[in-house]
Amino acid sequence: MAEPIRVILFGAHPDDCEYRAAGTAALMVEAGHAVKFVSVTNGNAGHHRMQPRELAARRYAETQEVARRLGVAYDVLDYPDGQLLPTLEARYEIIRLIREWKADLVMGPRANDYHPDHRYTGLLIQDAAFLVTVPLLVREAEALRKDPVFVYFEDEFRGRIRPAESRLFVDIDEDARRAKIEFRWCGWRTSGSAGPGVECNERGPAGVGAAGWRRARR
Repeated sequence: MAEPIRVILFGAHPDDCEYRAAGTAALMVEAGHAVKFVSVTNGNAGHHRMQPRELAARRYAETQEVARRLGVAYDVLDYPDGQLLPTLEARYEIIRLIREWKADLVMGPRANDYHPDHRYTGLLIQDAAFLVTVPLLVREAEALRKDPVFVYFEDEFRGRIRPAESRLFVDIDEDARRAKIEFRWCGWRTSGSAGPGVECNERGPAGVGAAGWRRARR
């Protein structure tokens, strides 16, 4: 990419963007591109002992450490973990974030997942995709003059219903792996695994998980 671009990535929970595309994001930042992560929920239900308020605060602090280490911006929306719905309010918030970032590239999950928060995050992005250029909606954020490219993260669905298929790959070099992709400080969060168009899969180190993109529209 010769000219700097602006990239926004959406995950359902704090750490989703990291597991799916941290290496790609690190390389983009190093190349001079502006990158932002967004967690659509606050992650307050993902622990067997910690209470929601304490857990949300801890996971927010983790996102800000990720932002510092990768050189990205990181927002966490206040929708409760496990309770996300594809409402107009949430759709308009996704539209606003894409517009305010002046995104050239938008990345997120497919609306095809075992977890309702993941599915609805994908659906919210899908529903926002056309509307980011419609000026009479979400007037507080100026409509984009051209459509961003929307792409999906790689996922592990390989069944008969909308199976994922990676066609392009982003290689993370040894320096990026050593210097940028460090998750062990996250403690208990380190145990995770990793529409028509072209999907791109990030090949990274063991333990980081597969990360990728699917191109949905131009």
